[in-house]
Amino acid sequence: MVGAKEKRAMEGINAHMRLVADCCRELARAYQLYTKGSAKDFQEEAAQMRELEREADKARREVELTIYSGAFVPIYREDYLSLAELIDGVADDCLSAVNLLSLTRVKIPNEATDRIAGLIEKTIRCVEALQHCVSICLQDRRKAAEVAAQVEGLEESIDQDEFDLRAGLYRMPIDGYEKLLLNDLVETIGSISDMAEDVSDRIVIMVSKRG
Repeated sequence: MVGAKEKRAMEGINAHMRLVADCCRELARAYQLYTKGSAKDFQEEAAQMRELEREADKARREVELTIYSGAFVPIYREDYLSLAELIDGVADDCLSAVNLLSLTRVKIPNEATDRIAGLIEKTIRCVEALQHCVSICLQDRRKAAEVAAQVEGLEESIDQDEFDLRAGLYRMPIDGYEKLLLNDLVETIGSISDMAEDVSDRIVIMVSKRG
């Protein structure tokens, strides 16, 4: 049976997760503006992204306060605190990718533009699957475990795409420093799905503990 505090905590976790998923979609919009060469629009989008990430941070803190106030029995409490922290890491990685573009102004070669966009789109699918997993983790534990497996599968696919893209970048006739910056960008985008998988792994552990 789920008590009032537990229900409020889960509502908060789901609200937090929605903001984090929005951060991932915001990354896609910011990248599109960046590659179109619209510097002013991109910087405005980047500023919006930072505000969204701050909202996610605030939502995480509210969840933590609810949990510390007595939501969940002690044996489960640390799991939910860890879940909130890991979810927030997804938003942090999205912001890191946007900040990297904003600070370095790295030149993205035409042959890499669509492939990076594709990597971001698949990352959005991964995070949206995670959002679904989070939303059902208390109501349907078996289904949550199945969706967690989908998150893992998408993360593995993204890992392969990331590897292939980074290998391709090193073969492109571009400046060595630009290659390093592009490698950092692709690696940062890849870290978003890595973190999403960490969240799904945590959910699997949580539902297993609850039997």
